[in-house]
Amino acid sequence: MNIWAISDLHLGFSTGKWMDRFGDHWKSHHLRVEAAWKERVAEDDIVLLPGDFSWAMKSDEVAQEFEWLASLPGRKVLTKGNHDYWWPSSHKKLESLLPRGVYAIKKRALVLDGVPIIGVRGGDFWVREEGTLASSNAPLVRERHELLLSVGHLREIYSGDLPPIALFHYPPFRLGTCESVFTRILEDVGCKFCVFGHLHTEVEWKRVFQGEKNGVTYRLVSCDSLSFVPLLLVKEVA
Repeated sequence: MNIWAISDLHLGFSTGKWMDRFGDHWKSHHLRVEAAWKERVAEDDIVLLPGDFSWAMKSDEVAQEFEWLASLPGRKVLTKGNHDYWWPSSHKKLESLLPRGVYAIKKRALVLDGVPIIGVRGGDFWVREEGTLASSNAPLVRERHELLLSVGHLREIYSGDLPPIALFHYPPFRLGTCESVFTRILEDVGCKFCVFGHLHTEVEWKRVFQGEKNGVTYRLVSCDSLSFVPLLLVKEVA
């Protein structure tokens, strides 16, 4: 079993809104993702999808996106992105939307084939309207709390030896740094990998930290940064 990651699919089946408005490299990007996915991912693999799955605005509008996702091999794990307005507030409602083999994490954890997974949307470290660092703003406080809930749930349901994998949508630190209130939690819980997305420009890709820090390896997996090919994160998990 291998573990893959790719985020920010921004699917537009339900809305007709596609990403090619942001550049020709996005043209028919879902077909490129689909082809690369089918070439690489096996049925028993795990694919991590940290946010911005669909442009759908309501939960009853995302069926086509999930039909597309269910047609692809592997077990899929979603976390919420800043554009996932379709994501319902009720966990029961959320689970009712998910096809077989698709899982979603919010305020809780998941253990899949013995692999422990935690996740959170995370917070934007900058107040864009003011252009100033927002190290203590309400969204960051909320998202830190939700990450701790995910960690707490993992401790309730998992007693194995594998280190957890963390999914964030936003980078868990601001550009140009590699630590934050989030990274300290990941280190404390013994995470081995943290994947994140959200970033869509080469300037951001060059500035964001990727690599190992205090035992945690961070990887950017927004689909355009990966040339629309899922990233092999962990090979041959026992």
